[in-house]
Amino acid sequence: MKYSEIEASKLLNAGELTIDELIKVNILNFIRAIHLNRQDFIKSSYESEYFGELPMTFKKNAGQVIGLITADVGSEVRKYVFTDDGYESLEDIFLLLED
Repeated sequence: MKYSEIEASKLLNAGELTIDELIKVNILNFIRAIHLNRQDFIKSSYESEYFGELPMTFKKNAGQVIGLITADVGSEVRKYVFTDDGYESLEDIFLLLED
């Protein structure tokens, strides 16, 4: 999903969110912070953790062009890749290999 300030704002004002929407809003907020802090994404490294209802980690080493997000949804672990422009489910990317 391409980063969108409008989409992030809609979700923040939506009230009660589904797990998928909560993941989306957390990721979009993280990307928003990158933009607000005017960070050079490729030069930056991230080792951030969200705790609470939906634990998530955001990891990226300096020099890498993408980072990895892990979301713990009960007994399931969902993984995503992200840049300062957006994010994508790792599972969806692996589906491209099957084509």
